[in-house]
Amino acid sequence: MRISACITTRNRPQQLQACLQALANTELKPDHVVVSDDSPDVEMQQQNQNIVTSYYPEAKYILGPRTGVCGNRNNAVNSIPSSETDLVAFLDDDICVEADFFVKAIDRYKQMSPEQQKLTIISGVSRTPQGEEMVSGKLTFRGYFATTDTTPETVAIHATLFPRHFFDQEQWDENIFFGYEDAELCLRALRRGYKIIHCPELLVMHIAPGSQSSMRFADIGNLSNYEISIEAARLYVGIKRYKDLFPNPLKLLLFVALFFIHMTVYLFKRRALPAFPEILRRSKIQRLWQTANI
Repeated sequence: MRISACITTRNRPQQLQACLQALANTELKPDHVVVSDDSPDVEMQQQNQNIVTSYYPEAKYILGPRTGVCGNRNNAVNSIPSSETDLVAFLDDDICVEADFFVKAIDRYKQMSPEQQKLTIISGVSRTPQGEEMVSGKLTFRGYFATTDTTPETVAIHATLFPRHFFDQEQWDENIFFGYEDAELCLRALRRGYKIIHCPELLVMHIAPGSQSSMRFADIGNLSNYEISIEAARLYVGIKRYKDLFPNPLKLLLFVALFFIHMTVYLFKRRALPAFPEILRRSKIQRLWQTANI
């Protein structure tokens, strides 16, 4: 089975270098590697392109659309025709795959029938240097990530392989700038009959979560840009989940009511009530009624 790796980067040359070095040291190298660069500065773009040439010369370097992580991932995966690959992994620039990652991934797929391979997403473990782990799980009713002992409904995105043809059916939702975008994509995969399998033997290292990111700086009141974007995405995904993907008017009404009540209390305690209009603006929930989003 042919594997492609889509690496998205923005203004983090040191992390990109480490990511590419780890990829070059894998026992089974991907058939295609593409680096989509969202860096706005021309000098940074040139620096990143030089890093790609030096550390993984077989990789394809392209400029990103600078519309958010979803747009950048679509830009990367769409540059690799589905006729040229079977599986695709999405790696942020601060992700280092273990040397045996792709070997073990192929071994898992080889245990499946061809029909199962076409409808199976496998997800491993994303671990930080401090030992924190992200694994596949589920979304709670209110849209928070949670662990599960049953069949997973979400993935650890950096340690996941998707059938490439899935992205001929669906794309990353570019209404989401950042946050919960992988959970939303998984909901659409489940809706189409795909299955997610947790594979704990698949390991990647998340070497610098949140480092050098303007998303972590204070934006409105005590809330960071990151926190505002996350809550906006949770509202958007929650409404889309109960309105379009798995329609349930009662759940939709209850979700919206709980979101507004709990968010008001949360922002009041954080002394950040002025952030509520910005959360609503970034959520882009009006687009769920303007166009077909399923």
